[in-house]
Amino acid sequence: MPVRFSDADGTVEAGLRRIAGGQIDAVLEMIRAGTLPPEKIIHEARRTCKSIRGLMRLVKPVFPAFALENAAFRDIARSLSAARDAKVLADALTALQQDDDPHAMRRLRKRLGLEQARGQQGDSQLAALEKQLVAARVRAATWTLRADGWDALGRGLRRTYRSARRSMNAFMRTGDPRCSHEWRKQVKYHGEHMRLLRDVAQEPARARKQRLDKLADLLGVRHDLDVLLDRLAALPPDDEAAIIKSLDERGRQRIGKLEDKACRLGEMLFEERPRRIADQWGKRWRDWGREVEAA
Repeated sequence: MPVRFSDADGTVEAGLRRIAGGQIDAVLEMIRAGTLPPEKIIHEARRTCKSIRGLMRLVKPVFPAFALENAAFRDIARSLSAARDAKVLADALTALQQDDDPHAMRRLRKRLGLEQARGQQGDSQLAALEKQLVAARVRAATWTLRADGWDALGRGLRRTYRSARRSMNAFMRTGDPRCSHEWRKQVKYHGEHMRLLRDVAQEPARARKQRLDKLADLLGVRHDLDVLLDRLAALPPDDEAAIIKSLDERGRQRIGKLEDKACRLGEMLFEERPRRIADQWGKRWRDWGREVEAA
């Protein structure tokens, strides 16, 4: 079944178990089939871990195992991140490149450790990943919640929305890249909540999810550039100093444009107060329940 709560679940707890279990099963099937490249499977595993962490945040206030399970899925994703992070930096560098000397750029990539990072994802990681996911799958089948219905979802939705709103305001006050990165994480969690509530109100959820995805992409590119420029600044002086300076200037210009777009979109998405957003979705949830009963 799809990654969203369904009237067929019966309870939020049953939906939680079904959604998490189904996502884990999909990755396990990829591993066992052996037909996809390891890097593709690892990418899907990282995406799945983030999705499940978003799911758990929606029920966090009534989910006793949240802290342990959130840490478990966070650690799985982190164990798979090295080669992916190198690829992201390599892509960010390529996006900034213009008419630079290709030989100098190649040397710069080597100094950043981007050339040797290629191909690090392989079969050796999949066995450990499978073991971790099997254990997580067993646990997910027994997850319990202390509430049901909107009582299980409303506070989690409100808290994540509030965290995204506060991170946005902190970023707008300070311009701190750490605030930008935190804002992006909370935006992605809130976007996951819209995906999970898609059956409740399809058009509002779909439209909001699309805008949240766009915002997360803008903040993601900005974060990648922040990391790249920090790495470039940390390199010892060398023959590539002029190229590094030019790349830094281009990167900061790009960051400024991304910030403007992200802030405009964020102000629209997070204009409402958290309680009002939660109340809106609570009403939609109850209306959906009545429609299901009447059908």
